[in-house]
This record gives sequence, C-alpha cells and structure tokens, in this order.
Amino acid sequence: MKRLLGFFFVILALGTARPAFAWQLNDSEEPGSVLVFPRVHTGTVTAPDGIFPRTRFEISVTCPQNFDCSGVGTVFLRAHWVCGGNASNVCQEVDFNLQTTINGTINFNTENIGPRTTNVPAPPNCPSDPAEEESGGGYLIVWVTDASGNPVAGDALLGDEVFRGSSLSAQAYDAIPIQAVAATGTQIGVAGGPLLFDGSMYKEVTGTIFGSIPYQSTEKETSLILLTLDVQSNLPNSPTFVGLNFYNEGEQLISTATNFTCWGKVDLGSLPGGQNLNTDFFGTKGLVKSTGAVQGSTPVTLLGVVEREEEFTLPVVGEVIGTISAVGGLFPGSSCTVSSSSGVSPSCAAVSCTFGTVCQLFIPFVGCVVTAPTVTCDISTSVTNNIGITREWGYPFFNDSNPVPTTFVPF
Repeated sequence: MKRLLGFFFVILALGTARPAFAWQLNDSEEPGSVLVFPRVHTGTVTAPDGIFPRTRFEISVTCPQNFDCSGVGTVFLRAHWVCGGNASNVCQEVDFNLQTTINGTINFNTENIGPRTTNVPAPPNCPSDPAEEESGGGYLIVWVTDASGNPVAGDALLGDEVFRGSSLSAQAYDAIPIQAVAATGTQIGVAGGPLLFDGSMYKEVTGTIFGSIPYQSTEKETSLILLTLDVQSNLPNSPTFVGLNFYNEGEQLISTATNFTCWGKVDLGSLPGGQNLNTDFFGTKGLVKSTGAVQGSTPVTLLGVVEREEEFTLPVVGEVIGTISAVGGLFPGSSCTVSSSSGVSPSCAAVSCTFGTVCQLFIPFVGCVVTAPTVTCDISTSVTNNIGITREWGYPFFNDSNPVPTTFVPF
C-alpha cells in the first residue's frame, strides 16, 4: 500500500511541476492550425516538358472536427519564408497573406510561374551553398488568422511541397502540422505577435529526432535537412547545436554533431568523422538518433527530413537504318564506320548488299558495250547514348514524444 501511495504522489508531483496546459504534443497525422514546410529553394529547373519552379507548395483546408463550417466564408492565412542564418546569424524573413475557403486549395511557388492559384512575394536572398545546385535554403511556416491577422485556432490545414533537384527528378514532402489548444475559431494571439508552441497557443513540438538512414557510397549522397522553430525573424539568432549518433546493422556506433542557424542542410560526408559513414566502411543502412537540440544551454525544437540523391547513367539504345549505293569501284570495302559524339557508343551491326551492273556506254543498234559493277547496301546499326540521371527521394524523421516549449517570433 505504501508503494502505491508513493507512486501516486510521484505522479502527482510530476503533474504539478508544469502548467496545466503543458504536455500537449502535436499530431503529425492530423490537420493543424500551423503548417511547417521543411525546405524552400528558389530558382527554376528546365525539364523536357518545360520550365518549372524549384519548389512549389499546396495548402488545402478541411472543416475542423466537430465544428459547423456552414457559416465559414474566407479562411485567412499568414505565411513566412524563413532563411537559414547568414554570416551574422540573421535569419531573413519575408511574410505574406493567403486566402482560401473550406475545402479549397492554394497552389503557389517561389517564382510565380506555371500553374498556380495565386502569386506570392519572392523569398529573401537566402544564403546558398556553392556546392549545391539549388539556390538559397530555408523553410515556410503558415498559420490560420482572422481578417485582422490575429492567430486563431483552426485545425484545418494540410499541405505538401514538391522539390525538383534536377530536370528529371523530384521529391515531395508533407507539411508538418501543429494543432492549436483552444476551441476552433478562438483568437489565441495578436497580429504580429509571437507564436507560442508551449501548450498555451499551440501544442508543443519535440527537440529530438531519429529515423532510419541510408549510408553513402559512390554517386549516392545522403543529407540531413534540419530546422528549429525557435527563431527571431530578421534578427540575429543563436546557432542550434545537436549531437548525432549513427548505428549500422550490427549496432556499431559513430557519434558526431552539427549546428545550424534556423535552417540547415548537411550531407553525411561533411559531418566531423562523416567520411566513415559509407557503405565500404560502416554499413548499407542504419539508424540515426539525435541528442536534444540546444541553443546555448536552452533546449529548443528540432524538425527534420532525410534527403537521398543518387547519380547514375542510363543507357538509351536507338537503331539507325540507312541505304548507300556505289558504282564501279567506288565501294571497294565491306567495313562500316559510325561517328559519334561524347557519351554515345555506336556499333556496326548488319549490312545487306545487292550487287549488279550498270551500262556505262550504249551504242544504238549494238547495245551496251561497257558495263560497270554496282552495289546497294542496307545498313542497320544500334547507337547507345549514356544519359546521366539524378534520382532523389526523402522522408521525415520521427520524434521522441518529449515536448519542448518554443517561441517563433515573426518580424
């Protein structure tokens, strides 16, 4: 009995150690009042079927559960492009408004080209990695507001983004939803004010991530895309530090760490000791588990996705058929030569020739007195063109269900 009472008082103490609204974790599988799109890159990609924006977004609005949407007209949204930190650790930001309706969908992109339902301001000139094809780097956060821009509870948002890393490849990510804690339609903040992910405005997000991960090999690169919501837009921010523990199939461990400001992308080979995270030395696939992300000594939120980029050559074989003719010794050999450009492998396959004669001197009433041999050849040959292909795919990390209070400060 004493043990039961002791256990009861421990639980009671834990329950009263934090405010009554705490310990409410977001559900990544349900619509939210906030959406976080984990990556934004600017620029365009030229594909065989046209020119496309590097990144495009879709947001749909559904009716919140147990709510009568018959009287709802316009649904107002506030959005912020958020850059990774520059040399001064300033995370640049550009904000804009969006509108739609219940069961409506907004389709937009960074370049305002192609199919879309609305135009939006261009993202800031986010810092770029010269080693990467894509320009800039950051994320997009969107939340429900009223007509005056005040945040309101409305767990109705869901969305996705499509990122084109090359002309022949693309990958898609679901937006990360975060739910409000108040009843639908309740004003939970003020226009221009901070967004509190601490259980008072919105549910909390975690500061630890983990997931399966493919290790690197020749022409196959794995990258981690990491972000935090602990951001002061257009102001200097503290870097976020996080430890990373990598395990292979046999549970062997390689520990390393990284840091970023607001948003960052790092490939495994660029991590300290990351040259060992490859299929030759370590393993084909394994597990990565982060430590709790911190800014200084303060725990902060951590969200992320895995990106995989694989380069390979695709042989494309085509057949060429032609006919050549010659007269009188002008076709003495039986060899075939096919010229090629770089990356093209030709071969001479089959030749079918017909031999005959042709009259060179005809005398009336006498007939043909001089003839010459002729040959007509049908040639078929195959040509192999080696085309470089980039294949990309990605997926989100899991979290440890341990919430971390956080504040996003718009500018």
